[in-house]
Amino acid sequence: MTVSLELLSRGPSRPDLLEDLVMTGSGLAATLLRWSAPEPVEVPTDPVTGLPGHDAVAEVLAADTAVVIDVAPGLGGTGAAADRLVDLLALAAHSGVGFGSGLIPRCTDAGQIWALLAGAVAAMTGGDVRAALVAPDPAALLALPRAAREAIRDVVTCAVVPEESLEGVSADLASAGRP
Repeated sequence: MTVSLELLSRGPSRPDLLEDLVMTGSGLAATLLRWSAPEPVEVPTDPVTGLPGHDAVAEVLAADTAVVIDVAPGLGGTGAAADRLVDLLALAAHSGVGFGSGLIPRCTDAGQIWALLAGAVAAMTGGDVRAALVAPDPAALLALPRAAREAIRDVVTCAVVPEESLEGVSADLASAGRP
């Protein structure tokens, strides 16, 4: 049996797009620990946008740590909150720190999660992030090669949903991949 020495130095593999993507706040630390990711940090929100400031998020990401954010204010599509969410996705997409050090959005449904995943792809590829947030295409995201799906998780590490929504949101995400 031949063993590649290159594989010995690699850390744990990164999760695929939907693998361990959705969780409750109480399960967050344990799941991230399983992937050898540090415990995330929550930064204060700006009272005007309802989202954290660019500099505060950049500081946490630079420390190789994920940032928990409420995304609902930015998913409205217009205004300062939407602009801030676009900026935060671009920041996370280009921070270059790897899995476990991206954004951890608090979401209420699968639609919000698909929007953020699509926004992450647009941010990574120079696409229209705002358009991706408004009209995500789950089938296109699921059709990406595994390496691309893993790269999305560098931007959106996972999503936190309310306890009572976990099963429904997980089922909705899983059903998007079925014909």
